Amino acid sequence: MTTRTSLLGALAAGCLAAASLGAAAATADDGHTVTSTVTEHGTFGVPNATDFCTGEPISPTITGNEVFHVTFFPSGDEFWGTNTTEGTGSYVQPSTGLVFSGRVTVWGNFNQNSKNSNSTFTATFSLTAVDSAGATHTETGHITEHVVFSAADPTTPAVFFTDFNATCS
Repeated sequence: MTTRTSLLGALAAGCLAAASLGAAAATADDGHTVTSTVTEHGTFGVPNATDFCTGEPISPTITGNEVFHVTFFPSGDEFWGTNTTEGTGSYVQPSTGLVFSGRVTVWGNFNQNSKNSNSTFTATFSLTAVDSAGATHTETGHITEHVVFSAADPTTPAVFFTDFNATCS
């Protein structure tokens, strides 16, 4: 499982958790939406991540801020949400022992109703490490992913677009 997949799972889980918080406060009025926002500050682990340059499993952390927004109709099937995580990231590269650190920004959204759903995910990172000889090693990348599902076949994406660029030096 890649970092991208892990982050998408984290986005979905976080937004569903935020939706359940909002559902507890929902009223019976069908014409209004309920919005819930969850903000977290601190250090967050990224499970099941992979170093994009070596393919090795890693255990990165992000220290910063996360904001989840979810809006839904209490008596309907329609909901949408967004997630933003930003901060400093770090991890140890297993094969070299180098500690990479730098900036990480992750953003995602999703929308769903009884007929279709879609989600978009983007992540940008720029991490560096200095070895014992003083050489700087850099891993920089950007991921964009867009997925659309239809009610006719909710398991197979109708549209799927992924763009991933990484530079390793």
